[in-house]
Amino acid sequence: MIFQTRTRLMQVTLTTAKQMGIKNRLDPKQSVKAGVKFLNLMHKRFDDIPDPHQQKLFALAGYNVGYGHVRDAQEIARQQGMDINKWTSLKKTLPLLSKRKYYKHTRYGYARGQEPVHYVKRILTYYDILRQKGQN
Repeated sequence: MIFQTRTRLMQVTLTTAKQMGIKNRLDPKQSVKAGVKFLNLMHKRFDDIPDPHQQKLFALAGYNVGYGHVRDAQEIARQQGMDINKWTSLKKTLPLLSKRKYYKHTRYGYARGQEPVHYVKRILTYYDILRQKGQN
């Protein structure tokens, strides 16, 4: 007997799947469609980030942890005198969203802020591997 496992290919939540207009997030085609559509939405929502590379990093973080939490991290960065449009600032402030001292003063509250930092790093590493393989 063969067991077929179904996975959320793009790790789209039920709420996001509904927002993106798909009915079955376990269907690979629908999952990819929703993931791409949601990442595009995140990219557009961070159109105030002037540098295109930085905008992509913010969009990836928003895809992972949510748009509001990234904006909360930007506000913490602003309060600490950091450049709110730089990923280097958000790498420092996103993890603070898991500390009550910080998240109790934010609009969107608690977040596992270290996760988007790791997520973006993994995406960039994987991208570099793919680029290197393409050059060979």
